[in-house]
Amino acid sequence: MKRSHEKIERCLVNSLLSGAVPPGSALESERDLAEKFSVSRATVREALQQLEKSGWISKQQRHATVVNDFWSKGDLDLLASIERNSETFPVDLAIHILELRVQFAPDYARKAIENNSSRVVEFLMRAKKITDSGTAIARYDWELHLTLAILSGNRIYPLIMNSSEHLYSRMRRQFFAKQEIRTLTKAYYKDLLQAAMEGDAEKAELITRTAMRQRLSTFQECAESSLMEEPEKFRECREKCRYDKCRPHDYGRGFLAPVGPSAGMADRHSEGQAGSVK
Repeated sequence: MKRSHEKIERCLVNSLLSGAVPPGSALESERDLAEKFSVSRATVREALQQLEKSGWISKQQRHATVVNDFWSKGDLDLLASIERNSETFPVDLAIHILELRVQFAPDYARKAIENNSSRVVEFLMRAKKITDSGTAIARYDWELHLTLAILSGNRIYPLIMNSSEHLYSRMRRQFFAKQEIRTLTKAYYKDLLQAAMEGDAEKAELITRTAMRQRLSTFQECAESSLMEEPEKFRECREKCRYDKCRPHDYGRGFLAPVGPSAGMADRHSEGQAGSVK
């Protein structure tokens, strides 16, 4: 169960992502926020300290708290904060992450085989035993790419990978649940295994680049088809939802909406409230 300051942090993050409180704007005082959230000032202060640590806000003179230009000045801490707190992971950000993957996945695949092809072969052999389910393939796919990143010898690649780990858990039902995608993914594993067994690092690089581009294209198609009405939902939220009344469930259930028991509970709660919002 989330503690009070974590709930406040999550609410504020969703408001910042929605644009309800744009960069350069000042948040209300600790006292006002404490009153609106019905918590102590110490609890609000703890939430604000976490937001400041992640790069969302900055303390200015006379104790004013101002929203940073976080997209331009944020770092991996900001990305981790978004994944930890956002009810619906921003689809455009997910696409940007996959675009980045197109750039560096071919490199770590090539270097991994150059450095330790036998370890790559050993890991890829496991692909033959995984069950044909979205959850199983999503987990294996994450572990495979993290392993390749580690074996590449580049210490920054694993850091980038770990900063987007939860993205895979949000993708698993909507993305890997599709049979055609699972088939393409397994074909990639088979081709990469062959390249690893041959010790052909350049072939592995080419195979991975093609697979990542195909994955990005497929993801964009899925996202576009499932989010056609999403902008309207976000506009409605911006009109009625500032951080003092933030309800993350208002943001809608997009392509990267939460999965698992908590998501189902949110759906049932929403349906049972006859138009009210959690």
